[in-house]
Amino acid sequence: MKRWMTCAAVLGAVLTLGGCVAAPGPFDGTRTAADEVPAVAAHYVGDGELASSRYQGSAGGRELFLLRGTRGSQVCLVYTDGTDAGSGSTCGGGSWLRAQVANGAEFEVNISGFPDGLGRGEEQVSPWVRLVQPARED
Repeated sequence: MKRWMTCAAVLGAVLTLGGCVAAPGPFDGTRTAADEVPAVAAHYVGDGELASSRYQGSAGGRELFLLRGTRGSQVCLVYTDGTDAGSGSTCGGGSWLRAQVANGAEFEVNISGFPDGLGRGEEQVSPWVRLVQPARED
């Protein structure tokens, strides 16, 4: 019995110290003022929780934000170029979504992180967002 308890204690210590910690997600950490979706884009959020927004970076002529989804959606991508016409939102029910914006730029979101490397012409915006198709040059 004593040997079994010793083995259980050692196994518990190994699991605790062995790094059995999940990788951080897009909504971990403290939210800052920079994470707030600009007013020009906020009204496009239908199935997302504005209070959960996290700024991801800039690419394809847009500022990008991730939000927790509501009403069956798990995640939303909000994008804006600072104008009403250049702003929008896309939500999805899984951990992955793809969004194409008016200027031709296409973004991919994977809240679990991307298992593969970047493809030709792709740009990593954050661990959870990448530009997969650059904007058209008009």
